[in-house]
Amino acid sequence: MFIITTDGMENASREYRLDKIKAMIEEQKEKDGWEFLFIGANINAVETASSCGISPDRAVNYSADSHGVKAKYMAMRKAISYTRKSMPISSSWKDDLERDDRDRRKKPDPVKGNVNDVKKKD
Repeated sequence: MFIITTDGMENASREYRLDKIKAMIEEQKEKDGWEFLFIGANINAVETASSCGISPDRAVNYSADSHGVKAKYMAMRKAISYTRKSMPISSSWKDDLERDDRDRRKKPDPVKGNVNDVKKKD
């Protein structure tokens, strides 16, 4: 299992370009059956993972604060436990992170006093 976590900041790699990374990931998935997870903050994790050859069910956003980081590690633990038991990773591995992300998009309207969905910047 290979888990990529990122805060979304550019690392300006000069050694590896996106097409090379994608080819390397595809090779490891096909040749050795590696599982890849992509967990990102401050980016569209699903879109970014897809551009690297990682399927959407293996990608999720997280919030880069103490609560979000704790939730990230719990999700990673869940995914790793499936692998250690030689079981396929359940799609539920990222449920708590997705719920946290959805909840954070909802902010109370100070004027109306209700809850409105706020579009998260990707």
